[in-house]
Amino acid sequence: MTAPKQMRRTPQALLARVALYGVLVGGSFLMAFPFLWMIVTSFQSPQESLQPTPVWFPQRLHLGNWSAAQSLGAQGGDATWGGLATQKELVLEVRTSGSGAALQAEIPSDSRTNSNSFLFGATTTTADPRQVSIEAASSNLWLVKIKNTGEQLELKIPLKITLPEGLSFVSSTLPPDRTSRSDAGAVFEWSNVAPGLLGYLLENYRDALRVAPFGQYFLNSVINAVAQVLLGMVVVTLAAFAFAKIPFWGKDVVFAAILSSLVIPGEMLLVPNFVTVFKLGWLDSYPGLIVPWIASVFGIFLLRQFFLSLPNELFEAARIDGAGYGTQLTRVALPLAVPGLVTFGIFSFLGSWNALLWPIIVTSKTEMRTLQVGLQSFIGEAGSNYGQLMAASLLVITPIILGFLVAQKQFIAGVARSGLK
Repeated sequence: MTAPKQMRRTPQALLARVALYGVLVGGSFLMAFPFLWMIVTSFQSPQESLQPTPVWFPQRLHLGNWSAAQSLGAQGGDATWGGLATQKELVLEVRTSGSGAALQAEIPSDSRTNSNSFLFGATTTTADPRQVSIEAASSNLWLVKIKNTGEQLELKIPLKITLPEGLSFVSSTLPPDRTSRSDAGAVFEWSNVAPGLLGYLLENYRDALRVAPFGQYFLNSVINAVAQVLLGMVVVTLAAFAFAKIPFWGKDVVFAAILSSLVIPGEMLLVPNFVTVFKLGWLDSYPGLIVPWIASVFGIFLLRQFFLSLPNELFEAARIDGAGYGTQLTRVALPLAVPGLVTFGIFSFLGSWNALLWPIIVTSKTEMRTLQVGLQSFIGEAGSNYGQLMAASLLVITPIILGFLVAQKQFIAGVARSGLK
C-alpha cells in the first residue's frame, strides 16, 4: 500500500496533476467566457459596447463613480434609484480648459417617452418640465443646473453638452456615457445625470424592464414551466413505472412504439397540435401553452431506466405485505426515485423555459408572451444597445442557472443511476 502513495508523491506525478488541473481550469474559463462577457456587457454604456477593443471594466463598475451617482441622485430626491422629483434641482459640475464661447447644454427633445407611465402611471406632456441653465462659477468651471418644474417625478434626466472650439473637456461630476463630434464642437452625452447609486449601476437592467413588460413575461414562463414539470411528472412517472415494473401483454411492443416517436421531428407535430388547440379554443391561453407538451417520451424512457435499476426484491417484499401497484409506486419507487425525478424536472423545465416556436404560434397577445418570445421582440426594441440586450438575456437565463446549482447533486446522481450519457 505504501508503493502507490510514494508514486503519487513523485515530482512527475505532481507535475502531471498540476498540468491536469491547469487544463481543467483553462477549459472551464473558455466555457464560461461567453457568460462572463455577457455579464460585463450588461453594465456597459452603448458606446462602450460598440468599441472595437473590448471594454472589460465599464465606467459603471468604477467605485469612484458610485459616490458621484449617489450624490446626484440625492440632489434629485433619491440617492438609491435616482430621478428628479418635482421642484428639485441638481447641479452637474463640468471643468474645461482653454478659452472660447460658453458651452451649450440641452436635454434631447426626443428623450421624453412613456417609460415613466409604464412603472408609475404618469402621463407624458408636450411641454418638457426639465429646465436647463448654465452658470459660470469660474473661467474653467461650469455649473449645469437642471430643475423639474413639473408635477411628477422624472425618472431619467438625459443631458447633452456641446463644447465649442477653444474649450476642452477636463472632467465632470459624473463621466459622460458617450462622446462624439459635430459641426458645433465636441459633444458629451449622459443617459441620466440623476441616476442614484443602484440606478447608475443597474441602468441597463432597469431600462430593459421598463421598455418591455418582462414581469408579465416572467410570470407566464414560470406558470408554463412549472405546470409542465408537475403535470409531466405525474404522466411520465405512471407510464415509466408501468413499463418498468408491471407485467402486461405486449409491453415491449408498446414501449418500442412509443420510443420510436422520438425520431419524429418536433416541427412535424406543430400543425396537428395547433389544429387541436385551435378547435379547443385554447389560443392565447395557458392550456394551449402547457397541455400539448405534458407527455414526454424522453421522460418516460429516463424514469423507466431509473425504475429498472431498483432491486426487484423491494417490490416483491411489498407485494408479500399486500401492497398494490399504486402503493409500490408511492411508498417504494418514488422515495428512491428522487434523483431521477429531479433530472427529468430539470430537462423538462429547461425545455419549456427555452421554448420559442410553440409560444409564438399559439399566442398573439402581449400579456400571454413568455420570456423567450418577449426577448425576441425586445431585440427589435433595443436595436444596437447591447447592454440592455445582455441585461435582458441575463434576466432570462438566471432562473435556469440558479435551479441547476440548487439541484445539481440530484441531477448528477439521476444521470449516473439511469445510465444516460
